[in-house]
Order: sequence, then C-alpha cells, then structure tokens
Amino acid sequence: MPTATAPAAAKALHTLPRDVAAFTGREDELHRLLTTTENDSAQIVAIHTVDGMPGVGKTALVTHAAHRLAERYPDGQLFVDLHAHTAGQNPADPSGILATLLISVGISPQDLPDTLEERAALWRDRLADRRMLLILDNAIDPAQVEPLLPASPQCLVLLTSRRRLFALDGAEPLPLDTLPPDQAARLFTRLARRTPTEGDHNAVTEAVRLCGHLPLAITLLAARLSHHPTWDIITFTEEFATAQDRLGELEAGNRAVAAAFDLSYRDLTPHLQRLFRYLGLHPGPDIDPYATAALADIPLAQARRHLETLYADHLIEEPTRHRYRLHDLLREYAHTLTAHDPTDTRTQATHRLLVYYTHTAQTADHYLTTAPHLRIPTPTPDTAPEFTTHEYALTWMRTEYLNLIACAHHPTGRTQPTYLIALANAMAAYLRQQGPWDQAVTLHHAAATTAHHTKNRLGQAGALWDLGGVRQLMGDYAGATDLLEQALEQFRALDNRLGEAGALWCLGGVRRLTGDYGGAADLLGEALEQFRALGSRLGEANVLRDLGAVRRLTGDYGGAADLLGEALEQFRALGSRLGEA
Repeated sequence: MPTATAPAAAKALHTLPRDVAAFTGREDELHRLLTTTENDSAQIVAIHTVDGMPGVGKTALVTHAAHRLAERYPDGQLFVDLHAHTAGQNPADPSGILATLLISVGISPQDLPDTLEERAALWRDRLADRRMLLILDNAIDPAQVEPLLPASPQCLVLLTSRRRLFALDGAEPLPLDTLPPDQAARLFTRLARRTPTEGDHNAVTEAVRLCGHLPLAITLLAARLSHHPTWDIITFTEEFATAQDRLGELEAGNRAVAAAFDLSYRDLTPHLQRLFRYLGLHPGPDIDPYATAALADIPLAQARRHLETLYADHLIEEPTRHRYRLHDLLREYAHTLTAHDPTDTRTQATHRLLVYYTHTAQTADHYLTTAPHLRIPTPTPDTAPEFTTHEYALTWMRTEYLNLIACAHHPTGRTQPTYLIALANAMAAYLRQQGPWDQAVTLHHAAATTAHHTKNRLGQAGALWDLGGVRQLMGDYAGATDLLEQALEQFRALDNRLGEAGALWCLGGVRRLTGDYGGAADLLGEALEQFRALGSRLGEANVLRDLGAVRRLTGDYGGAADLLGEALEQFRALGSRLGEA
C-alpha cells in the first residue's frame, strides 16, 4: 500500500493590507521610506522604525510606502501584526510568528524547528538570497522584533510601534508627529467628501485643530460628516467645539480615539498610570521634572525616569529639553481618567503643584525685584530648583510664565484665593520689567478682587499697589493715583509701615511724571523717612534716586548731584548693578 505524501506547504508571499485610498500628506516621511533602498551597495538589512502616539497614522504610512515599493521586492511583501496594543489579545509570541512566516515561504509544518533560536536561524537562511519587504506592525519591544529580522541586505523591514525602540541596533528611527495643519485640513475635506467654500476654510481649520491634527481623530470626525450630506461644515464644527465629551464624538463602530488611548494606558505600570492621570490635572501647557515631582509627590529622580518612560511610549511629547506636554486629546483623556480618583487625592495633587510654583516664583522674585515689597507666606515644597543668579531666575520665570498664569487662575476650591494673590505678588516685578502689561493688569485686578471678596486686606492692599504700578507704566496716571491712594489707605489702616512707604514712593513717582514736583518731593520725603526707620536700604536708595530726579527737573543740580551720589553709594553697597547704572 503506497505511503501518503504530505501536502506541500502553502506559500503566502503577498500579504499587504489594501492601500489607504485617501492617504494624504506625509510627503517628507514617504520620500524617506521610498528612497531607502536606492543605495544597492548597502551591506546590512535596511530597518526603519516608525514610532508615534496612538492614532498618528503609522500603519497607514508604512502600508502606503510598501505598495509603492512592492515591485522592488519581487520575492514577497509580508505584513505581520505583532499585537502590542490590540484589544483582547496578548502581544504576539515571536516563536509563533516565525512558524507562520516559515510556512509562508514553503516550510512544511512538520519540519518546523522546536526552539525560537532555530526558527530564527532557518528564517534568516530562507531569506538569504531573496528580495523581500517585511512590515512588522505594532511591535512592543526589541526582544519581540529581533528574532524576526532577516539578515539579507536585499530585504527591507518597516516596523511600527507606539514606543521608541531605542535598543534595536541598526534601525533608522522615523518618529511620526501629528499632521501639519494644511495636510490635516486636506485629509478632513477629502474624507468628508466636501469641497469647502471660501467661508468654510476657517471652520475646517478649527475642526482639525480640535482634533489635535491627529489623523485617527480627523478620520472619524470627517466620516461622520460624510454620511450627512445636508450638514454644513460651519455648524458641524461649532457643535463639535461645544461638545461636552469631545472624545465620545470621535468614534465610529469599533474605532475610537479613546479606545486607542486605552490600550496604551493599560500597558503602563500602576505608578505610571497614576502619573499620567495626574498630568491631566496640570492647568498649564507643559511641565518639567520638578513640577512633576510635586504634582505626583515623588522624588525628583523618579519623576525624571517616569517622564522619560511616558515619552518613550509616545504618551507625552518633549518639545524642548526636559519639558514635556500632553497632546490635546491625550490631555482630555487623562483628565477624564482622574474622575475615578478620590476628590481629596486630586485636590492634594493640585495643592502640591500650586505650592511648588508659588514658592519657586517667590524665590526667583528675590533676584528680580528692584524694590522692597510685601511677601505672602507660603509652604515650602520638597524639591525646587536653586537659583544662584539673576539670569537663572529670569530664565525660569520666562519659561514658566504661562504655567504660572494658568495656576493663578486655576479654580481649586478654598485654597485658590491664597495662591492667586501670592502668585500675582511674586510675578509683579517680572511683569513690570518684561510685560505684557495688559496681562499684568488682568492678574493684579483678579488678585485685588479676590482679596476683597475673601476679606484679605493685606493681600488687597498689595494687589492694588502692584496694579497701580503697572497703570503708571502704561501712562494711566489718574488710574495709578487712585489705586495707589487706595493701597496707601489700606496699609495705614493695617499699620503696615513697609507697604505705606512703598505706596508713598510710588505716588511720588506719579506726581513727578505729571509735573507736580512739589507734591512729588513731599511724598518722596515721607517715603524716605519710613524706609530709613524700617532699615530698608533698598527702599532708601530708590527714593534717593527719585528725589534726585525731582531736584534735577526743578533746576537744583547741586542738590540732585548730592542725592544721586548718596543713591549710588547705597546701590553699590547693596550690590545692585542695575541701581548703580
């Protein structure tokens, strides 16, 4: 009786998914992939890792590129999903993947080696003389990928991952960012099957901005519009902009932006999940390791490591060195996750952040202020940068400016008024020197109003003083006079001699600028007595300088020289080079 012959293994050498019909943009990235094999003298296999955040279009890019490159790889084009972030599935085992690949090139199932190392060696052997293109999609780490890589320089590997695969030797990284605004707009109108009118362009721009220029979000939003031909783009965008649950609007069938984010979030360790959620509580545009340590109540070194891990996983961006931010939709996603944390826990995290920013701003202000002024006591954070120079303090304040403004206006229950008033006070010198003055007016007005409502009379007096100083710089002398007189009255009622002296000094400055030299001299004389009685040498030096200016303006040049000479000695003794100049 003849022996049965085992059937030959089936060969499946062309398994690319269908090309993306509406593929739009990515010209530079596509050019880089398409020109990867033009140098036929290469002696190593070409490997390109395309990494990026969920929904950024990694698979679409490599699939489109593979279809364009297919003719260069006549021996096969294979697509392998490694399932690093696939709902309901564990990441693919490389040994099992190799079994599938080996069968695809003609190895009979019964001839498959048993071990991972043997299968990897046989895979490399079978590809030794072939020109093949291999897409390894959705990889979790280099250990999963390494056994699958061919050794032939005639092969090309396009690999996608949500993680930056730093440890994959020889790979050319291609980080994929969100789409530029013009490409995002083209993708939206193409998928929505609309030709925008002149009046629609702003609405399209706003729609893709609200999507964070993320291809998946744009695709899902445009798909909704495409199924409603009677809807107009402007109304559609307005409704999306005002939606209470914007992430909930970005889903269709089994595709959703939030679901894509979920898969990456669930792969994080509990400590990283907690930090990611807390980043959604931060009110400003970006964050550094110091603020992260305060927010999450962890050591600075741990904050740095955790941020680097989230960056490697494309859950946060690093626009500049050691400064991190969440994509707009990831920020919204993280914020929704914090709803499951206890209210007290969220409040404590935000409180720690406000303590950090307020205290550090006050410390920086020591190097920036050119006049003695009130300081509102605040707690000290566990970790903060140590300023040693005026330049370092100024750089920090410039860098953190938007975060400080956001924190000052952030509603945090009973503790918020204290930090609004304290932050406004700490930023006063910086805003006077650097501007913008209209922002300073808004901040100090909010601080004064809040202090009034909370019956914080000292905080109100200080805010009125700061507000009056800015009004003076803006040339609103009548407004400045009114505010400074209010501040003076408050300080006298509180018997706060330093505040009283400061208000007298500023009022004298306004009188000088309006030509009332006699009134200026009287007010500045009172301020000088107060500062001397308090032992405030900086206040005394400032008033001497301004009194000297009044004497000069009235033609008393000898008296002016004497007063300015005294001021010069004081500034030199204080080490104030700006005052000396």
